[in-house]
Amino acid sequence: MDSGQERSYRTNVLDPEVLPIREVAELYARRWDIELAFKLAKRELGLHLLWSAKTVVVLQHVWAVLTISQILQGLRLEVAGRAGVEIEEVSMPLLVRWMPEFAHDGHDPVAAFVEMGRFAGFIRSSRRITIEGPRIPAGQLRRLPPDLPLDRTPRYARRRCAPVPA
Repeated sequence: MDSGQERSYRTNVLDPEVLPIREVAELYARRWDIELAFKLAKRELGLHLLWSAKTVVVLQHVWAVLTISQILQGLRLEVAGRAGVEIEEVSMPLLVRWMPEFAHDGHDPVAAFVEMGRFAGFIRSSRRITIEGPRIPAGQLRRLPPDLPLDRTPRYARRRCAPVPA
Protein backbone atom coordinates (compact mmCIF):
# COMPACT_ATOMS: atom_id res chain seq x y z
CA MET A 1 0.00 0.00 0.00
CA ASP A 2 1.25 3.43 -0.92
CA SER A 3 -0.65 6.35 0.61
CA GLY A 4 -3.78 4.24 0.72
CA GLN A 5 -3.35 2.84 -2.79
CA GLU A 6 -2.80 -0.83 -3.40
CA ARG A 7 -0.48 -1.58 -6.30
CA SER A 8 0.09 -4.81 -8.16
CA TYR A 9 3.19 -5.83 -10.09
CA ARG A 10 3.80 -8.59 -12.60
CA THR A 11 6.98 -10.58 -12.93
CA ASN A 12 8.04 -13.90 -14.34
CA VAL A 13 10.51 -14.41 -11.49
CA LEU A 14 8.46 -16.51 -9.09
CA ASP A 15 11.06 -17.26 -6.45
CA PRO A 16 10.96 -14.53 -3.77
CA GLU A 17 14.46 -15.49 -2.67
CA VAL A 18 15.75 -14.55 -6.15
CA LEU A 19 13.66 -11.37 -6.49
CA PRO A 20 12.00 -10.22 -3.25
CA ILE A 21 8.72 -8.32 -3.54
CA ARG A 22 10.43 -5.17 -2.27
CA GLU A 23 12.87 -5.26 -5.20
CA VAL A 24 10.01 -5.80 -7.66
CA ALA A 25 8.40 -2.58 -6.38
CA GLU A 26 11.72 -0.74 -6.63
CA LEU A 27 12.25 -1.96 -10.22
CA TYR A 28 8.80 -0.72 -11.21
CA ALA A 29 9.57 2.65 -9.64
CA ARG A 30 12.79 2.88 -11.69
CA ARG A 31 11.10 2.13 -15.02
CA TRP A 32 10.36 5.84 -15.42
CA ASP A 33 14.10 6.51 -15.70
CA ILE A 34 14.23 5.10 -19.23
CA GLU A 35 11.48 7.50 -20.27
CA LEU A 36 13.48 10.39 -18.86
CA ALA A 37 16.56 9.19 -20.75
CA PHE A 38 14.55 9.16 -24.01
CA LYS A 39 13.25 12.63 -23.21
CA LEU A 40 16.81 13.88 -22.69
CA ALA A 41 18.01 12.38 -25.96
CA LYS A 42 15.04 13.45 -28.06
CA ARG A 43 13.97 16.78 -26.61
CA GLU A 44 17.00 18.28 -24.89
CA LEU A 45 19.68 16.94 -27.27
CA GLY A 46 17.68 17.01 -30.50
CA LEU A 47 17.67 13.33 -31.45
CA HIS A 48 14.04 13.68 -32.62
CA LEU A 49 15.45 15.05 -35.87
CA LEU A 50 18.06 13.07 -37.82
CA TRP A 51 20.52 15.00 -39.97
CA SER A 52 20.86 12.45 -42.73
CA ALA A 53 19.40 9.33 -44.31
CA LYS A 54 22.82 7.69 -44.54
CA THR A 55 23.27 4.89 -42.04
CA VAL A 56 26.78 5.87 -40.98
CA VAL A 57 25.73 9.48 -40.27
CA VAL A 58 22.65 8.39 -38.33
CA LEU A 59 24.77 6.00 -36.23
CA GLN A 60 27.32 8.75 -35.54
CA HIS A 61 24.52 11.10 -34.54
CA VAL A 62 23.00 8.54 -32.16
CA TRP A 63 26.40 7.70 -30.63
CA ALA A 64 27.19 11.39 -30.17
CA VAL A 65 23.88 12.00 -28.40
CA LEU A 66 24.34 8.94 -26.18
CA THR A 67 27.88 10.03 -25.29
CA ILE A 68 26.76 13.57 -24.47
CA SER A 69 23.87 12.12 -22.42
CA GLN A 70 26.32 10.14 -20.31
CA ILE A 71 28.52 13.19 -19.77
CA LEU A 72 25.47 15.22 -18.71
CA GLN A 73 24.35 12.48 -16.33
CA GLY A 74 27.85 12.49 -14.82
CA LEU A 75 27.71 16.27 -14.38
CA ARG A 76 24.27 15.98 -12.82
CA LEU A 77 25.56 13.36 -10.40
CA GLU A 78 28.52 15.59 -9.51
CA VAL A 79 26.23 18.57 -8.86
CA ALA A 80 23.96 16.42 -6.69
CA GLY A 81 26.94 15.06 -4.75
CA ARG A 82 28.46 18.47 -4.08
CA ALA A 83 25.07 19.95 -3.14
CA GLY A 84 24.22 16.99 -0.92
CA VAL A 85 20.91 16.25 -2.68
CA GLU A 86 19.40 13.35 -4.57
CA ILE A 87 20.17 13.28 -8.30
CA GLU A 88 16.47 13.67 -9.17
CA GLU A 89 16.51 17.10 -7.50
CA VAL A 90 18.93 18.51 -10.11
CA SER A 91 17.03 19.76 -13.17
CA MET A 92 18.34 18.11 -16.32
CA PRO A 93 16.71 20.58 -18.76
CA LEU A 94 18.26 23.52 -16.89
CA LEU A 95 21.60 21.72 -16.71
CA VAL A 96 21.56 21.24 -20.50
CA ARG A 97 20.62 24.89 -21.01
CA TRP A 98 23.00 26.60 -18.56
CA MET A 99 26.10 24.40 -18.17
CA PRO A 100 27.53 25.48 -21.56
CA GLU A 101 26.83 29.14 -20.72
CA PHE A 102 28.75 28.93 -17.44
CA ALA A 103 31.64 27.09 -19.10
CA HIS A 104 31.75 29.59 -21.98
CA ASP A 105 31.96 32.50 -19.51
CA GLY A 106 34.96 30.86 -17.82
CA HIS A 107 33.16 29.68 -14.67
CA ASP A 108 33.30 26.22 -13.18
CA PRO A 109 29.84 25.07 -14.30
CA VAL A 110 29.43 22.49 -11.53
CA ALA A 111 30.40 25.00 -8.82
CA ALA A 112 28.05 27.60 -10.33
CA PHE A 113 25.20 25.12 -10.40
CA VAL A 114 25.77 24.18 -6.76
CA GLU A 115 26.19 27.81 -5.65
CA MET A 116 23.11 29.12 -7.47
CA GLY A 117 21.17 25.84 -7.28
CA ARG A 118 18.18 26.51 -5.09
CA PHE A 119 17.93 30.23 -5.85
CA ALA A 120 17.92 29.74 -9.63
CA GLY A 121 15.75 26.61 -9.53
CA PHE A 122 18.55 24.34 -10.77
CA ILE A 123 18.02 22.28 -7.63
CA ARG A 124 14.48 21.75 -6.40
CA SER A 125 12.54 19.17 -4.45
CA SER A 126 11.83 16.01 -6.37
CA ARG A 127 8.21 15.09 -7.04
CA ARG A 128 8.97 11.39 -7.26
CA ILE A 129 6.96 9.01 -5.13
CA THR A 130 8.96 6.58 -3.03
CA ILE A 131 7.49 3.14 -3.59
CA GLU A 132 8.42 0.43 -1.15
CA GLY A 133 7.33 -3.16 -0.92
CA PRO A 134 6.81 -4.97 2.35
CA ARG A 135 9.72 -6.60 4.12
CA ILE A 136 8.82 -10.25 4.56
CA PRO A 137 11.25 -12.36 6.59
CA ALA A 138 12.50 -15.41 4.69
CA GLY A 139 10.99 -17.72 7.33
CA GLN A 140 7.49 -16.46 6.54
CA LEU A 141 7.71 -17.16 2.82
CA ARG A 142 5.92 -20.25 1.52
CA ARG A 143 6.84 -22.12 -1.62
CA LEU A 144 4.27 -22.43 -4.38
CA PRO A 145 2.61 -25.84 -4.56
CA PRO A 146 4.39 -27.92 -7.23
CA ASP A 147 1.09 -28.77 -8.95
CA LEU A 148 0.01 -25.11 -9.28
CA PRO A 149 -0.44 -24.32 -12.99
CA LEU A 150 1.65 -21.27 -13.90
CA ASP A 151 0.85 -21.11 -17.61
CA ARG A 152 -2.55 -20.61 -19.15
CA THR A 153 -3.93 -20.80 -22.63
CA PRO A 154 -4.13 -17.30 -24.11
CA ARG A 155 -7.54 -15.87 -24.94
CA TYR A 156 -8.00 -13.57 -27.89
CA ALA A 157 -10.97 -11.21 -27.83
CA ARG A 158 -13.16 -12.37 -30.70
CA ARG A 159 -10.18 -12.79 -32.99
CA ARG A 160 -9.85 -15.60 -35.42
CA CYS A 161 -6.20 -16.36 -34.84
CA ALA A 162 -4.43 -19.47 -35.88
CA PRO A 163 -3.24 -21.53 -32.91
CA VAL A 164 0.37 -20.95 -32.00
CA PRO A 165 2.46 -24.10 -32.39
CA ALA A 166 3.94 -25.35 -29.14
